[in-house]
Amino acid sequence: MNMSPIDRETAFAALFEAHLDAVRAYAWRRDPATADDVVAETFLVAWRRLGDVPDEALPWLIAVARNVRRNELRSGRRRSALVERLAALPVDSEPAASPVLAALAELSERDREVLLLAAWEGLDRDEIAAALGCTRANVSLRLFRARRRLAGALNLSIEGATDVS
Repeated sequence: MNMSPIDRETAFAALFEAHLDAVRAYAWRRDPATADDVVAETFLVAWRRLGDVPDEALPWLIAVARNVRRNELRSGRRRSALVERLAALPVDSEPAASPVLAALAELSERDREVLLLAAWEGLDRDEIAAALGCTRANVSLRLFRARRRLAGALNLSIEGATDVS
């Protein structure tokens, strides 16, 4: 069913006005806390599938509301299960910091950027040059210097870590 935008809005407005109270009552009787969300999602589905809405729209809307509510219940159960699993995980009082991440944090943003484009993004020198808007030779020089600075920062971090133990 291909409608003009004005006809589509008119048809939806009539559907909404005719059945809002019934859909809201259905959702509210099942769970007042989620009724507004169920109603909103139900009419969003109706808007998206306006051509599929039968002449007797209320049973179709109730079926959509029922499915929306069931999906929300399933999502809630999955969320609760995830929260329980996360709560059961042991929590370190002080998370172990990676020496590499600590050394990267000591570098300038410029050095970090060129290193991460090469290491994490897997870009070659030509691709890094295109990403940074500079020449391949400039990338080579920046990578050389950034790697040297990272090595120096790692040595300091490792030495500092061994001095503490």
